[in-house]
Amino acid sequence: MVRSEGAGISAIVTRVQLSTDGAALFPAWQSALTRLIAAQPGFLSIEILPTFDGSDEWQVIQRFADPPALQHWRSEPRRQALMAELAPLQSADAPGLREEAAPDHHAFGAVAEIITTVVEPGREGEFLAWSESVQSAQARFPGYRGTFVQAPIAGDPPRWAALVRFATPRQLDGWLGSAERQALLDQADPAVSHWSSQRLARGFGAWFGADASGARPPAWKQTALVLLVLFPVVMLEIRFLSPHLAGLPMPLATFIGNALSVCVVSWPLAGLAQRAMAWWLTPPAAHRGRTEALGALVMVALYAAEMGVLSLLF
Repeated sequence: MVRSEGAGISAIVTRVQLSTDGAALFPAWQSALTRLIAAQPGFLSIEILPTFDGSDEWQVIQRFADPPALQHWRSEPRRQALMAELAPLQSADAPGLREEAAPDHHAFGAVAEIITTVVEPGREGEFLAWSESVQSAQARFPGYRGTFVQAPIAGDPPRWAALVRFATPRQLDGWLGSAERQALLDQADPAVSHWSSQRLARGFGAWFGADASGARPPAWKQTALVLLVLFPVVMLEIRFLSPHLAGLPMPLATFIGNALSVCVVSWPLAGLAQRAMAWWLTPPAAHRGRTEALGALVMVALYAAEMGVLSLLF
């Protein structure tokens, strides 16, 4: 059952819980919806992603410039027909199709590639038809974690942006380097558009390397480890460096302290901490639960030890 929302919203999220057979047909449905919505007046973006890693529930976030544009989209007969096609794709125990006001963003541990395409004016239809084939193909690749498509904003030339997420860098590279994607690129008419792409860094980027499978630590673990090495550096600066900077203007003194902190954390502390905690950052699947719990306890103990030792200096 579709839940109705107020008239003042300009973005909605459609939630669907897929059956096993429905999941196999969902990529084609995604591509058809993406092509249709991209041609609607006031369209800003569409984002398609699972509720969480490995979930059979997917979210389709549809954003428009204003509430009237969204209302027009929701009453579009071809959209209603596509929504009706979702019914046989849902699992037997699913609560039904649900729509509600969309949150700002959904994100989880994944790696993303953003592809920017400049489309020749008047040839948007050809570009969207080709994009539909790309969307359908990439959604079938292992590790696929959703797509974000944004229409051109005001400016010249008009640029379409597509962000595709995969679970690991290796799986994303598997799609980007696949023969299937290359065949689709070969089919593209260079007179219609030209594109560029860029990998988006997660967490603290190059401070944390990938393991043998190509996976990087989740962003929250990267943050926790950076806090572990940054906290004592800042405390030591307050104790020993700040008195020497007291006569300087506050912005300059703060800049010097921050610059020193970043340099020391970047090299060598972040690398040393990563090597010491590698067993926890990307644990093997066989003992993941026990390793995660043990690593969390070790981190808490290290935080407490730092606070205890550093408190002796003040």
